[in-house]
Amino acid sequence: MTHPHPEPQADCRQPRLIRRPCRYLRLAWALFRYSLAREMMFKVNFLLWIVVEIAWFALQWALIEVLFHHVREIAGWNKYEMIILIGASQFIQQTFQLLFMINCIELPENVRTGKLDFCLLQPANSQFLATVRKFDIGSIANAGLGLAFVFYGVWKLGLQPSLAQILLFFFLSGNGVLIHYAVMLSIVTLSFWIVRAHGLVVGYYQLFQLTRIPREAFKGIIRIIFTFALPMLLVACCPAETLTRNLWNWNLLWITGLTLILLSLSAAWFRFALRFYTSASS
Repeated sequence: MTHPHPEPQADCRQPRLIRRPCRYLRLAWALFRYSLAREMMFKVNFLLWIVVEIAWFALQWALIEVLFHHVREIAGWNKYEMIILIGASQFIQQTFQLLFMINCIELPENVRTGKLDFCLLQPANSQFLATVRKFDIGSIANAGLGLAFVFYGVWKLGLQPSLAQILLFFFLSGNGVLIHYAVMLSIVTLSFWIVRAHGLVVGYYQLFQLTRIPREAFKGIIRIIFTFALPMLLVACCPAETLTRNLWNWNLLWITGLTLILLSLSAAWFRFALRFYTSASS
């Protein structure tokens, strides 16, 4: 009597390290398609939001033009280096908004009303569902606009970055997105104890503005705080410097280690806060 081929059983024993990431990638893709379908139901709102973001970015461009009409450089950064910095900041910020922002904004309200139950009752990681459940599709166009300004600045400076520099730019930009995520998750997690935590989200918007300023413009304790405690000065400066000044050794080691530390601390902080969550049915 022949025995069935054991290959399917071997597939079932596929290492969890491989199965879990694939599972969450499929889940993220399904959530992305749902978000896209939802946005297409309100096309005018979708397009208007893109226009508003473009207008805001145009104001940043106008500010640079005005400043460099009177000065030749700011903290050692010339006009087109500043354009690269602002473009990198826009690219990172909009990518963060695409992936995480809307979920982080809604987290305090979900905690207050008990809607977080939906995430906790699903057979998936609660932090993942709480912070990656919706995607801001309109941010894709605005992230592309920021990237276009980076390319424009590189072209105007006559730079010819190597493939390694380009890949490192995107790697450090990804780290910048995750730093934004870790810091904001840590802030909105306070909503498990604070009834009205919307002001925390509004306050974090102000930190976004720091990523558009060269870190050399800050001195003393302010620079230390926003480099090591809240590393907003590293988010866009490191990717921009990779292209403009080929500074990568220190950037790569420091920002990668800092990102891993912040992600670990924010995840631990979120798990701790869940112990104090009172669900809608309690």
